[in-house]
Amino acid sequence: MATTIVFVTNQFCCDRIIRAASVAAQKTKTELNIVQILDSEYDLDPKAIDYLFMMAKSVNATMRLVSAQDKLDLMHKVIASPDVSNIVTGMPSSHQSVLYDLWKQYPHKAFHVVTLEGELVDVASHNYATA
Repeated sequence: MATTIVFVTNQFCCDRIIRAASVAAQKTKTELNIVQILDSEYDLDPKAIDYLFMMAKSVNATMRLVSAQDKLDLMHKVIASPDVSNIVTGMPSSHQSVLYDLWKQYPHKAFHVVTLEGELVDVASHNYATA
């Protein structure tokens, strides 16, 4: 079955990304899978992790926690799966974000970002992919 993958970190504010991705998965009739990346960029917050697991459950998604020293490598491995058709993340934090490289390397995949207001934005239809 085709899959929508969501990448989040262990922050409470990632709930907006999960909500928006749920809408995308419903529209595309895909299975929703959430990958919560634990790395040194953010302090480990067990309450946020529990909260996001509850969010995943509320939108009938599966969620897995993955500890990664190389976040980009992990994302490549997940995105490369032939079942993955949609990828949802937060907005890139800078023009040096790994997201720009991912968008260029997987042009046949549908990438979406979620704004701070919770709006789902298709990367291909905006100038994000060319930055």
